[in-house]
Amino acid sequence: MLLILSHYGFSQNWKLVSNTITFKVKHAFGSTAEGSFQGLNSSIYFDTNQLSKTSMNASLEARTIDTGLGLRDKTLRGTKYFDVEKYPTIRMTCTQVERDAKANEYLGTFEVTIKNKTKSFNIPFTFIQTNNTGQFRATFQINRLDFSIGESSALLGDIVTIFVTLNTIVI
Repeated sequence: MLLILSHYGFSQNWKLVSNTITFKVKHAFGSTAEGSFQGLNSSIYFDTNQLSKTSMNASLEARTIDTGLGLRDKTLRGTKYFDVEKYPTIRMTCTQVERDAKANEYLGTFEVTIKNKTKSFNIPFTFIQTNNTGQFRATFQINRLDFSIGESSALLGDIVTIFVTLNTIVI
């Protein structure tokens, strides 16, 4: 029993078992365009008792963008938006984590790289651990123009809201 408890208590390397990465952006005439990404790879070391040792790195394949509309997806993969041939990978790296006001809430500083442009974001997230499973959840916003994703337009909003859920297990 002690061996099992020590495994859960001290081993804080997390393996991704499933994830959901979705986004929303205002679109023409008050509508909302929604979509998702697949192809996430991650490396996560997260110990709630040693936040200074946190290491989180994630990447996903930009070509996996899916809005449910083939023509829109083709446009988004093209040179005007994500330019997936030239910039196939979106990256996210955590540089710092601190506790937030409530239990299971944290504030992470993340470097997000899209199209070889890197911006730093303070992203609040929650982490819930149950035995050997853990779930990370975050919602944050980026300005797509900061990464040269399209141009300013009356038909498409600049602010994109991103929703991330990572389901993990201790390894």
